[in-house]
Amino acid sequence: MSTSFVEYRGHGFWSLDDYLEHALALLADRIGESCSQEWLADLRDHWRAQSSGDFRGWIHPKLDEFLTSDDRRDAVITLLDGITPQPDLPREARETAKLFEALLRGQITTDASSPLDYMVSGAQPYKWSENHSKPKGLTD
Repeated sequence: MSTSFVEYRGHGFWSLDDYLEHALALLADRIGESCSQEWLADLRDHWRAQSSGDFRGWIHPKLDEFLTSDDRRDAVITLLDGITPQPDLPREARETAKLFEALLRGQITTDASSPLDYMVSGAQPYKWSENHSKPKGLTD
């Protein structure tokens, strides 16, 4: 049960890797194949790689590197707004996406050494819902 720290502008949250991978895969899927902005396509590809299961204990969404303006941050918040209301989304992925959004909105002030009383938990092992596929080219 490995964890990774998601950081943006000096603050962040810890997440179990399975939940974070699922949230990043959903965001990458939401961006889709036909995005017109190069930075967004690069972000999608990075998040697909990060959600592959190959970065256990060090999943790095690179928020500071990709979200270099408020417009870019707002674009990702819009993507998150499209994910969290999905009725079949597992609670763990929904809560992780909500932490992600709160971080981008500046509502999270914790850092890597803060108490973990906010951390999302659930039954293990966590399996992605059949309705939400792993990134292209990946299998369970």
